[in-house]
Amino acid sequence: MTMNKGRLFLITLILSMSAFSTAVYAQFEGQISMNLYSEEDGKTEVSELNLYATANRIMIKGEDDFSLMDKMSTDGVLIRNDMKDFVIMTGNNQALQVTKVEIEGLVDMMASWSGDSSKGGSSDKSKTKYSFSDRTKEINGFEAAEMIIQDAENPDKHLSIWLTPDIDINWGMLAEKWNKMPAEIDAEINGMTQEVIFKGKNFPMMIEAVDGDERTTIMDVNNVNRSSVAKAMVEVPSGVTLMSFKDFVFQMMMQQ
Repeated sequence: MTMNKGRLFLITLILSMSAFSTAVYAQFEGQISMNLYSEEDGKTEVSELNLYATANRIMIKGEDDFSLMDKMSTDGVLIRNDMKDFVIMTGNNQALQVTKVEIEGLVDMMASWSGDSSKGGSSDKSKTKYSFSDRTKEINGFEAAEMIIQDAENPDKHLSIWLTPDIDINWGMLAEKWNKMPAEIDAEINGMTQEVIFKGKNFPMMIEAVDGDERTTIMDVNNVNRSSVAKAMVEVPSGVTLMSFKDFVFQMMMQQ
């Protein structure tokens, strides 16, 4: 089961945007660092994704640019629950400032431009199938349980996602239902993610691709740092100009 970097970033982004807690720990504030593993020309490449969380804001930032969707790449997404908006870093000292409703419209528009007419929905065919094994392991000091996502085309392959209930992040707008998503994204963010992550109160500590007896790690958490370090990271960087959704759409249309 292979993934390109953009696809891996999207899945990791969706999974990492998704933790509520039990009462075991106080609300998490600090930094969570994750390694992303991909294969290029037979060699394993490692890149890092960092999540910074405070009481009202979250920054998810990669060390490299990743493609979020057709015609858009970013090295960071800032979720400002206190401002009710998202800031998507688009490069060249610019960032797109959008609301949740505008993001839904943008995804719908890009799907139309790329010829993807499939829409999200509640069809059983589009839902991600998952189950839990009885396996547990300790990852970076957190007890994690294994969730299995089966490969529909090959029963010998599956994804193992190791989840812990012991990290409490205020995800605000991200826990709401997302509308107008293409079927593939809808199945991930509104299906399994809502049921297991948002409502199930779990955080992904590791993702493995399993083929028979072979396990390949494609994401793991390498550091959880509870500190005030995140406060400086959840602000729009100095020198970055915020661009409105209207101006961004106009810019994209001019590039057609």
